[in-house]
Amino acid sequence: MDEIPELKPEEQQFSEFLNIFNAESERGAALTAAAFLDQRLLEVLQAFLVDAEEVENLLEGQDAPLGSFSSRISACFCLGLIDESEFRDINIIRRIRNEFGHKWVGVTFQSQKVIDLCMNLSRREPEELEKQLNPRGRFNFAVAILLANLLSRARHVQVERRRLRQWSGKLTWVPNQQP
Repeated sequence: MDEIPELKPEEQQFSEFLNIFNAESERGAALTAAAFLDQRLLEVLQAFLVDAEEVENLLEGQDAPLGSFSSRISACFCLGLIDESEFRDINIIRRIRNEFGHKWVGVTFQSQKVIDLCMNLSRREPEELEKQLNPRGRFNFAVAILLANLLSRARHVQVERRRLRQWSGKLTWVPNQQP
């Protein structure tokens, strides 16, 4: 009998997420997906930025400049840690999350605003599935693809991790001197 290979940590995490995500209500799916993506972006930033205590103050806490989902999305994009398509889709998922999170009644994946947002997600599904997917299906598919891409991103960006440098004593700019 063949042994079942052990899952890598990222595969295990992805499997656990999908089990929870697929059992969620519409509201729960929108909130869970955004929270999981937010956590992945946090991990990517932590793996990329210098290894210093100050990074936590930048990324987490009530007054952290990069403490919100929106700011983490922008920071990851501006640092080249996510591509344009990922940036766009994660922002759309953030907006879908906001629709569900800020209204306590009347929001579903059949609400026109949510449908419109889902239809603007990048088309990554196979062509034969495209016409069969309802808005929730498109959302689920986009979330799964994004997470599959982002789960190992922190490990990959660590290779380019920023390092502390010694800048003192190095004159790098001389102002124009008037004659």
